[in-house]
Amino acid sequence: MKRTWSRPALWIAPALVAVTLLARPAHARMDPQMLDEFVRSHPEYFGSRSTPGAANGAGQIVRGPATPAALPDILGPGAVLTAGDVNVKVTNLALIGNPFLQLSSDPSGQWPGASGVEYLGFVALSVGAVNPVATDPNAVRRVSYFNEWRPPTLQEVDHIYRSYEGIVNGARLVNDDGDRDPLTGEQRIDEEFLDGHDDDGDGRIDEDYAAIGQQMFTCVMRDDTPEGLNNGANESHVPLGLEMRQRAFSFSNPRLANFVAFEYRITNRSGHELDSLLVGFRVDMDCGPRSVPGYWADDSDHSPFPNGDFVVALRSGDFRRQLPHLPVNPPVPEDSALCPRVTYRLNGFSVMDEDGDAGRTLGIASFLLLGHTIDPLGVNAPSRVQFRAFRSYSAGAPFENGGNPNTDQQRFDFLSSTQDVDPETGHLVTEPSELSGDWQAWCSIGPFLHVANGASVEVTVAFAVQRGEHLRLNDYPSDLARYQVGSLDGGDLLEKYPALDNALTAQIAYEGVYERPREGFESLVPSGANNAPFHGRETPLRARPGQLGLSAADCHDLADGQVRPITEFELSWFDFDCDYCTGAYEHNDVHPTGLFLKRWNVESPPPSPSLNVAANFNYTDNPDRQGLEPSGDHQITLAWDNLSEATPDPERHEFDFRTFRVWKAADWQRPVVSSGPADSDWALLGEFRMFDYVDSNFVGETSLTNCPNVLFPAYLDPVTGTRAPRLAPLCLRRGDLWNPQSGEILRPTGIDCVRDTFGRCLEEDGVDLVTQLATVRTKYPVGRYRYVDREVKNGFVYFYSISAGDSSSSGETFGRRSAQEADAVSPQTTIGTGKQVWVVPNPYRGVRTIGERASAWDLTPSATDPTGTHIDFFGMPAGRWTIRIFTISGDLVVELHSDDAVNASLRNQVQNPNGQVYDGANRQQDGPNDGQARWNLISRNGQDIVSGIYLFVVDSSLGTQRGRFVVIR
Repeated sequence: MKRTWSRPALWIAPALVAVTLLARPAHARMDPQMLDEFVRSHPEYFGSRSTPGAANGAGQIVRGPATPAALPDILGPGAVLTAGDVNVKVTNLALIGNPFLQLSSDPSGQWPGASGVEYLGFVALSVGAVNPVATDPNAVRRVSYFNEWRPPTLQEVDHIYRSYEGIVNGARLVNDDGDRDPLTGEQRIDEEFLDGHDDDGDGRIDEDYAAIGQQMFTCVMRDDTPEGLNNGANESHVPLGLEMRQRAFSFSNPRLANFVAFEYRITNRSGHELDSLLVGFRVDMDCGPRSVPGYWADDSDHSPFPNGDFVVALRSGDFRRQLPHLPVNPPVPEDSALCPRVTYRLNGFSVMDEDGDAGRTLGIASFLLLGHTIDPLGVNAPSRVQFRAFRSYSAGAPFENGGNPNTDQQRFDFLSSTQDVDPETGHLVTEPSELSGDWQAWCSIGPFLHVANGASVEVTVAFAVQRGEHLRLNDYPSDLARYQVGSLDGGDLLEKYPALDNALTAQIAYEGVYERPREGFESLVPSGANNAPFHGRETPLRARPGQLGLSAADCHDLADGQVRPITEFELSWFDFDCDYCTGAYEHNDVHPTGLFLKRWNVESPPPSPSLNVAANFNYTDNPDRQGLEPSGDHQITLAWDNLSEATPDPERHEFDFRTFRVWKAADWQRPVVSSGPADSDWALLGEFRMFDYVDSNFVGETSLTNCPNVLFPAYLDPVTGTRAPRLAPLCLRRGDLWNPQSGEILRPTGIDCVRDTFGRCLEEDGVDLVTQLATVRTKYPVGRYRYVDREVKNGFVYFYSISAGDSSSSGETFGRRSAQEADAVSPQTTIGTGKQVWVVPNPYRGVRTIGERASAWDLTPSATDPTGTHIDFFGMPAGRWTIRIFTISGDLVVELHSDDAVNASLRNQVQNPNGQVYDGANRQQDGPNDGQARWNLISRNGQDIVSGIYLFVVDSSLGTQRGRFVVIR
């Protein structure tokens, strides 16, 4: 029999037009067929197929014009999950990851953090089904795959949305807007989806949705858009009429930081029933540093890992133990738990680098199936969570030899098969290959029979990375067998395989916990006479409006000789699997009731605050940024909001914020295919703790003479700026932030609160951590706190991040520090007061390799920045200006304007909460005090300039001024 263990750690309380980008075939990740189809079907990005070099043998791709953010957000910079240690790109094209290394420096699936070490090529989603009303035989069994999924429209509203747990209107299992079902009077909970549309028809948009994790991206896709029908694939696309809602989220909790999750809700919008619906994923996990050509070619396949059934003892107080309980058959002693343990099923497969790349690639990548819609009776859907079919193969293998399916017929044949899945256990039975190579896989889930128009199917998967050893993983099948017969302790098994521990952690987090229903929500759990509360009743049924005469019985009903009616006015609950332990129930003499199942119930540090250097805030056209521009003369001013302290913990609903940590990354030179600073690039500028125990720590309103003296290890003298150990008075008022090392104090500014449409300050409800009494926190915008960093040099690139810490049951925990290239800032000289513009550096000396540059002025060239370098014009005048640059012979090289964008290739459009869409780029004249302009040494013809003497002319309200500079290459 299986061994049972209890392990506390398991309990989860416009750039220059037509710049040609070299694809460099050694770094091209997507297979030629997918790449060719993608180029042909996206003229908005690449122009027509006849564009010279669009996808030719030289591996060149020509970028097209700038496009709205509503178009498939895939080329970057895009939506990247960075809250945890696994950084994954999310798109709205049924694709996870970034296989287009030629076009975007965004990570695909890097770990740990922005390390430049990839573990994911891509995951492409497909959905197949049988159309029973089709008259054309070619339209009966079709599959909507990858490029055939598109945003519903090309309107700006249909883009990817960003959120986090604790955001206004995003509370889970809460009626945020107070509305009720007009037919039953029941409270509506999380009836909206974060997509910019009025999903419930009440005239409001995104007023009550469910947000998960410290970072969440949501979007909607359909398989029947005009763009999907004309996708340029090898065969015509026949849509099934499906809508897919995608939620992608990650956590900053250290125990949950090594995986990201994806939830898909697939809804039939065809107008008729679909049969035998199947969901499939093509998974290409590639392990290795992106800087190494062909890094994916030496991977090893570990397909059966992690798979298995694992028994975990339930801790005291877990509702799933179900104490006290009614008599059941077989009988259970009154002094014992009805369900003392729970079995978790792990369904996954893995790939890892065979030799570890000399210690650089130490992780194992896993694709995990966490859950999907089930039917306890096994009639219309599988009765348990498992794969339907699986195949692992070396890239390039033909379909007939177990390789990639290339047509709808082949895809449907695979999706509906039972290849490499044990029909009894539901686990994978494939044997891993002993050969290394570029491994890919296909898996399927289902079938889901008789999917009515308007009905939905849900699937949740995860991509995980954790430490692993190639040779040790070869022992897993035998170790699993030993565990199953009780000769290997479960704790020892997890200790030997950290990636297994990580997968089990993800599964436990997904399974969630049971909670008592909040007041007013009792009708949504088994509680009434017809609801018939009892152990194991987890399946709710309700008749459609006007549907009469329905009834059903579970095994307990049959034992009692009864059948219960099913009406349209309330839910009726049944235990169709006859398992007491699959539905939690709380018995008491007054009001026996069922319980809420809350998935992803995790203890997490507060979300990081909104910061003025973030790309979605730090753009010239942002009306909220005015006066909060970070860049100054030899200084960067950070400003942030109080989001961290005004967000209650999602598990305990306590306001448990304690500390901000301010981080900085300097000397970053954009290593090859890097998307932002790696973990090792960050330095801690300061840790600031909140003082909120009393109104002040001194006597009197203004007197600071009675403040306590504190020994600061690195006291920062406010006059000299020097640091040394010193005993100094510490004078604090409630809400101040103070640094225990330096004595620095950040006091809240007098900025006004965030107000709603009625002019009221927005507040968040929660529980006071100390008193455990209900309280509120007022929300303040960016600018509530400010910190000035003066240890910077004008024109150089810097990154900043602020993480928040809390008081948790396991001690103080902090969120993750992270930033993308689009978040970079540079200090700027102030405006000139006379004709004194000068060029830096002058002369400009080019280098053959980035390693020869003594400073971080130059960056490694990338897809979005072909030169990687620049010269800056300092002392620029106020107001509008134009810079014209000439060769010594008088030929015009380029013309720059004060309103030109300087980082359009890195920035997408931004939609503010007011619904207004803005250009997300910074302009040359970024603020009223910005006296600096930048040029990337690319001529107006899209060519890199050569060595020589160049003349410049500045025209402004001050008149005309001239100068020269030298370029040596």
